[in-house]
Amino acid sequence: MVIDAHVHISTAENENPRAKVENVIQKMNENGIDKAVCFTFAVGLEKQKIMAEHIRPYGDRFIPLAFINPNDADAVDQLLYCLDELNFKGLKLHPWFSNFSLADIELLRPLFDILEERRLYTVIHCTSEDYRVHPVMFERLGNEFPHVIIQMAHMGEVMAGEFAIDVAKRVPNVYLDTAITSFMAVVHVLEQCPDKVFMGCDFPFYQFEMEIQKQRLAAADLNDQEGLKKLMGGNFARVFHID
Repeated sequence: MVIDAHVHISTAENENPRAKVENVIQKMNENGIDKAVCFTFAVGLEKQKIMAEHIRPYGDRFIPLAFINPNDADAVDQLLYCLDELNFKGLKLHPWFSNFSLADIELLRPLFDILEERRLYTVIHCTSEDYRVHPVMFERLGNEFPHVIIQMAHMGEVMAGEFAIDVAKRVPNVYLDTAITSFMAVVHVLEQCPDKVFMGCDFPFYQFEMEIQKQRLAAADLNDQEGLKKLMGGNFARVFHID
């Protein structure tokens, strides 16, 4: 099973037309992708409702996450609605976009207490140019909420990949995704923690073909076809018990 753990779905006419759900499904089919973790481009409960309607005809092809700003007064209500009424599977956070720091555990606690209680999942944007979302910020969060699977999106991008790998090696519930990372970052993660990484394309910003080729080249560089299987869906299926 091939699973992409980082895909955007458009919910408005003025958003990227490449991310319309019909196009996403077509591209998934063309590239042999069975399932994709998906979220909206922007926060807001109405956008989450629209995405839920868009993906509903495609059944379990999508694993939807609620994109929420924890600064919103009704953030907890938004998350509960998405989980209980829309059947979403977890939470998407973007600290830079929503203007908060991962160091602010108390801001995040109301949302993460829900994820912790329900053993759910979050994808969090992670880059090297903003200390609020640097990979080192994930260690305390992961230790504070040990039953929440935390996906470090972009694994720190190009400049902080080694920090991301180090955190994933130390913290059992922190995993990495490969979206926007370099070829060498994928090589390094296959060498150092091949069981702690998910393939992510960041579609539509990158195309599925590009991401799959990056995974294949990295695995070929190490002569590691077993690692390639883990990257392209095996790890995700194992962690989330997907048959």
